[in-house]
Amino acid sequence: MKSSSFLKRMDTSEMEARFSNEHAIKYEELKDFSISYDEIRPFLYRLPPREIDLIELYYTEHKNQKDIAKIFGVTQGAISSRLTRAKKRLKFLRNLPKITDDEIDGQLGPFFEPLELEIIKYMMKTTCQSKTAQLINEKFSFTEEKKKMTQVKVRHRFEKCLIKIKSEMEEKTDLKKFHTLLSIIKNNLYLLHEVKLPHFDRGNCALFSLYV
Repeated sequence: MKSSSFLKRMDTSEMEARFSNEHAIKYEELKDFSISYDEIRPFLYRLPPREIDLIELYYTEHKNQKDIAKIFGVTQGAISSRLTRAKKRLKFLRNLPKITDDEIDGQLGPFFEPLELEIIKYMMKTTCQSKTAQLINEKFSFTEEKKKMTQVKVRHRFEKCLIKIKSEMEEKTDLKKFHTLLSIIKNNLYLLHEVKLPHFDRGNCALFSLYV
């Protein structure tokens, strides 16, 4: 009697058990279908150079985390952590409303001072209050202590902008996207801030980047 062949459906736990730890991590990441490489590729240039290296090695060169760790001379855990952070940055950039500086000036100009408009722009680009303070001080040549922006001053002005937009959009619904923009930034402070780790610049990895 000829036996009929069949395919057995494998559940998630069984599949994960058949992989080593490094591949289990990769499988977990690939299970997240909320973001694809094609979606995040346009935002890669916003990442620190070494995180671009990691994304390219992992997703396009198909290197596993263990091999990437050898290239960088760090632990697999360090690579996993950095990849996770890079993916969070890319998701944030993908979901952020696409608003230009000109739109900020044109639509928010009637309600805000020039300083506040610049704070919004720099926070959109950096998500970092201290970096925004630095850039504002450079742009407006603030050298006196009373005028110089600080992290605390930036946070205070940014939150005031958020409140003002919320009150204005009750009559002007076209301002809703700006409220969404500022709200997402407020909930993801410092996400785009680069943490410099010198050991990631050692060895062959320093020569790999496709964007440097």
